[in-house]
Amino acid sequence: MNLAKFFRGGGLRESGAIEADISPVELPPTDVLLAALHALAEKRDPVSRYLDAFNTGTFKHPDGRSDELGVVKVEPEAVALLSYLIKKSPTPLSIEVGFGMGTSCAVLLSTLADTRRDFEHVVFDPFGLGGGRGTVVEAYLKERFGRKFRRVRQRSEIGLAQLYAQRGAGAAGFVFIDGSHLFENVVADFVLADLLCARGGFIAFDDSCYPAIEAVVNYIAANRPDYTVMRLAARNLSVIQKIHGDKREWFSFNPFEVPNRRDWTPADAAQIVPSRLD
Repeated sequence: MNLAKFFRGGGLRESGAIEADISPVELPPTDVLLAALHALAEKRDPVSRYLDAFNTGTFKHPDGRSDELGVVKVEPEAVALLSYLIKKSPTPLSIEVGFGMGTSCAVLLSTLADTRRDFEHVVFDPFGLGGGRGTVVEAYLKERFGRKFRRVRQRSEIGLAQLYAQRGAGAAGFVFIDGSHLFENVVADFVLADLLCARGGFIAFDDSCYPAIEAVVNYIAANRPDYTVMRLAARNLSVIQKIHGDKREWFSFNPFEVPNRRDWTPADAAQIVPSRLD
C-alpha cells in the first residue's frame, strides 16, 4: 500500500497553496495586561464580579445567590492574558474546554462583548464540579450573554469533533484547554483544537507546569513548526499560535521531552495549586 498517497489523499493536511507566515503576537508586560483587565471591569459587570470573587472567594449573583470558588481560581494575571489574546482572535468563534467555576469564561465573554458585535463562545464540560458549584455563575452568564454563550454538556473529544464536522477547518480563532488533565485527553483536545484553529489563532493550555500538560506542550514545540510556542511559567499557562499551515511529511516525528515527574508535581520546587479541582 502506498501510505504516502493514502495519508495525503485523506485530506488530513491543509492544501499546499503558498501562504505567508503570520507574525507571532507580542505579549505586553503583566502590569499592562492587568491594567487593561481592571479597565474592562469598570465597563463590564462580569469582570467586576470575577475580580471580587477572586479576592473574596465568593461569586455573587445580582439576585443574591452565590457560588463559593474554593481552590478553583484562575489568577488575574492568567485571565488578563487570555483576555488580551481573545481580542486578537481571527474568527468570531471561540472555545473553552472545561467550565470549572466559569470565571475565565466570564472575562472572555465580556472581552468579546466589548470588542465585537458578533461572536460565539462555546464551552465543553459534561460533568461540572461537585455539589452543583458553578451553576450560579453559569446562570448569570446565560442571562448576560444569551445565545452568544453556549455550555455543551458533552465530552470535549466528542464535542470538538462534532463542531469540526459542522464548521470545518479554521472555524475557531481561540481555544482555551483546561478540562481533563489526563495526558491522553489533553492530546485529544489539542488534535481537535488544531483542526478547528484558524491561521493566526491561539490555543492556550492551563496548568502547563504539571507533567501531563507540559509533555503535550513539549510535543508541540518539537513536532509542530506551524505553531509558535510561548511558555509562561509565572501564569501557569502555555500559549501556541498557528503561524502557517501544517507542511510536515506524513511520517514526520521528532522525539520530545517527557517530564520525569508524577501527577501534580509542578515544574519548580514550589507547589502550585491547579486552577481547577473537583
